[in-house]
Amino acid sequence: MSRQLNLRVNDEFAERLERLARRLGRPMAAVLEAVGTPAIESAEADLLFEAEALAAWEEYELTGTHFPAEAVDALFVTAHRRATVVAANRNT
Repeated sequence: MSRQLNLRVNDEFAERLERLARRLGRPMAAVLEAVGTPAIESAEADLLFEAEALAAWEEYELTGTHFPAEAVDALFVTAHRRATVVAANRNT
């Protein structure tokens, strides 16, 4: 299902989008969706990482429980993997 959105953008952005859509031979909505989806996924991944980090910090402040360096490294590896997937999707 699709929805219509009314967006207010500056003239330069609208003109660039129109030119790009014409050059690609695709509707402006399809171009916006193609470039917007990776940006949304990246922002969502950033927010998730921040929320997890804040929750871990709050847990530490409340309980004093901490993680060994190896566990922290594993968290960063997981975050890096998420970022890599988002970046790969952005390039496709």
